[in-house]
Amino acid sequence: MANADLRPMTIGEVLDRTFRLYKSDFWLFAGIMSLPFFVLFIFNVSLAWVSRAHIATVGTAHSPGAIIGAALGGALLFFILIFTLTGIGQAATIFAVSDLYLGRTASIRGSFRQVWGHVLQVLGVIFLVFLLIMVGFIFLIIPGIILMCRAGVAVPAAMLEDDGPITAISRSMHLTKGFAMQMFLIFVLTWVLATIATVIFQLPFTIMAMTPHPHVLPLGMAILQDVTTFISQVLIAPVGGIAFSLMYYNLRVRKEAFDLEHLMGAMGTGPSAGGIAPGAVLPA
Repeated sequence: MANADLRPMTIGEVLDRTFRLYKSDFWLFAGIMSLPFFVLFIFNVSLAWVSRAHIATVGTAHSPGAIIGAALGGALLFFILIFTLTGIGQAATIFAVSDLYLGRTASIRGSFRQVWGHVLQVLGVIFLVFLLIMVGFIFLIIPGIILMCRAGVAVPAAMLEDDGPITAISRSMHLTKGFAMQMFLIFVLTWVLATIATVIFQLPFTIMAMTPHPHVLPLGMAILQDVTTFISQVLIAPVGGIAFSLMYYNLRVRKEAFDLEHLMGAMGTGPSAGGIAPGAVLPA
């Protein structure tokens, strides 16, 4: 078991450690994110098959209302699935990063086991943060960006301190005070990576669907598109979870001397002595 490397880090060191951790434990993080995104992949393939079978049987000209209703229903179900499954995947990633950061052994099964009992917490935090950001964007874009950055470690706080959604957001606001620009850089990094992945994996299919005129891709091409989407999601999704988890610990080390607290607990002389669940930390 590796020794924990707990020290204050610059934003450059956080990002460097993010990619080193991603590279050294690639199969761990890819395995964690592959589970929720595989469910989405199956859903997308099923939806593509059903929609094309329906169009072939009924025809768009005969029942546009039914087709629109089915499309809206499929979109709503897809939103619920992606909201739930990606939330669970991000929570499992956070627990895996926590175990690695604190020098413990991390595994796919162990990470998901720690999520059990915290599903409603992570979904509640994500939902409230989304509403908070939307309110910020309504009152011009800048407040929304600021709120997004200040709430950036709410999910790690909820998972690792077993906080409710409101408490976790409050914790994030406290920890990120004075560090909003660093949080913004992490968001920019994840956005750039997601954009690059979209261009590489999705642009060819978009071009095919629009050339020479807009049309529905054949089922085989649609499945291939879903495969490339699945690959890009598994490759990119862990990066943000790793970076924000490391930033959460970095802020705790800087503001709350978490490095000393953890060391005292490991020596059996501090308040955290006596054992805690893998990946968990004591509230400040």
